[in-house]
Amino acid sequence: MLKDHKLVIIGGNSAIGECFLDAAMAQGAACAVIGRSDPGKDLPFFVADITSLDELSVAANKAIGSLDGIDTLVNFAGTHHAPMDFCKDDPQKLLSEYHRVMDVNLTGAFLATMIFSKHMIGRRHGHILHLCSNASRLSLYGSYAYNISKHGLEGLIKTAAAQLAPFGVRVNGVAPGTIETALNRSLLRSGENGGYSLRASAILAHTPTKKFATLDGIAETLLATCIPQRHLTGNVIFCDDGYNIEGHSWPAGNAALYSGEEALQTLFTHLNQDYPHEH
Repeated sequence: MLKDHKLVIIGGNSAIGECFLDAAMAQGAACAVIGRSDPGKDLPFFVADITSLDELSVAANKAIGSLDGIDTLVNFAGTHHAPMDFCKDDPQKLLSEYHRVMDVNLTGAFLATMIFSKHMIGRRHGHILHLCSNASRLSLYGSYAYNISKHGLEGLIKTAAAQLAPFGVRVNGVAPGTIETALNRSLLRSGENGGYSLRASAILAHTPTKKFATLDGIAETLLATCIPQRHLTGNVIFCDDGYNIEGHSWPAGNAALYSGEEALQTLFTHLNQDYPHEH
């Protein structure tokens, strides 16, 4: 599917980044990685801080040179913060966290777009793909800096897509749904039995499938978006099981969810009985 496709990946050490990197290599893509730590793969790796113009410029030149060109840049670099409370939290700490998140999520994306688009314009070819979030469109509770950065990222994608289109350069984003990983499990699970936390329940209540996204599923969307598609630009593609579009659906699912994970699993059992799976 991506045989000999030249991919430069920023931030290949995240859970999503690593899963995508393995999947892209399995599909025959030629990959180079830029980041702060080596992903430990048999491929070119170049150290850089995405918030540094000089470091990222040097790493971009090296990465593109190692592949003898570039088809797609995929930017996974990103960070989050603890929920902010304007009434209780220290203002200076909030401001510090705001700057930290904005530097990585938005300034870093701006630098990556600026640096790599210059290479692509000269070739009249290329695709820049940023990792977005449901926070690109929606409000996530207490995530002020993160929401601002991801809303801004969609603005960057649209602006760059419009300006770079005459040069054959496309810019898009992929917005994953919530994935349960080791890093966020403490936010999504609670109690001795490890049931869903209130935050997890709130997310799943507005997800039509009542399920979290998976790493493999997100990688599938990313791979599909990397396939050359001459008309696809300026878009954010949501792979979130419908979280961003649901208004009110499946009341029985919501009711079971708030009753607990066991009730939800029982509901799925009845659902499978009422609507047999066709093999």
